[in-house]
Parts: sequence; C-alpha cells; structure tokens
Amino acid sequence: MLNRKLEFNRKLRRKITSEDFTPIKLVNEMLNKLPEKCFTENQTFCDPAAGDGNFLVEVLKRKLLKFEPLQALSTIYGVELMLDNVEYMKRRLLEFIPNKFHVEAKNILNKNIICHDALTWNFNNWKSK
Repeated sequence: MLNRKLEFNRKLRRKITSEDFTPIKLVNEMLNKLPEKCFTENQTFCDPAAGDGNFLVEVLKRKLLKFEPLQALSTIYGVELMLDNVEYMKRRLLEFIPNKFHVEAKNILNKNIICHDALTWNFNNWKSK
C-alpha cells in the first residue's frame, strides 16, 4: 500500500511542482553499487535533496540489518526544501524504529532531517549559513 501511495505522490508532485522522486527500484540499484563500507556502523549518509526520503529509507533498512535502531538512525541525514516532504520523510523513517525508541528517534530525526535550501546549508557544522 505504501508503494502505491508513493507512486501517486510522485505523479501528483510532478504535475504541481515539477518535482520528481527517484523510484525505489532505482534507489536500490544505485545503493547496490556502493561499497559495503558505506553502510558500516559510524559511516554517515547524507541526502542533500532528500525529497520524501526514498534514499534515506533504503539506507536505514540496510543499516538496521546490522546495527541497533538508534545507532542506525543517528547516522542518516537529509536536507529537503519542501516542508511536507520533510514531515513525510520523518514519518517514513520512524516506521522502521521499534515503538520503545520513538521518543529518542524523534529527537534524532528533528536534528538530522531538516527543511532548508541545501545550497545555503552549512553541511560541515550542520546549521544554516
């Protein structure tokens, strides 16, 4: 059901904002080409144009196979210009975290997933320029 909703969102957003989301199948094809060290415990992953989180969700799923939920989540970062995408992305990521960790996970997501123009974001200090 979630995939149908994502597909509907992609088509609707393309019409309204000319925005397009990378399909999950293509996301996984691209991630499969990365070296395994990209998915190690402390290796961070940042998407500067995160959309509704397709890349970040798939990275989280891979990290959860090896690491504790909060550790996996704390290494994932995203910057997105559209507030509704940011909120939806956070909800999608939270779905993969067990309920008992939700309070801490929401704090991590509020710090790591931000609504901002990536062209003016200071990635080195993780704050607005």
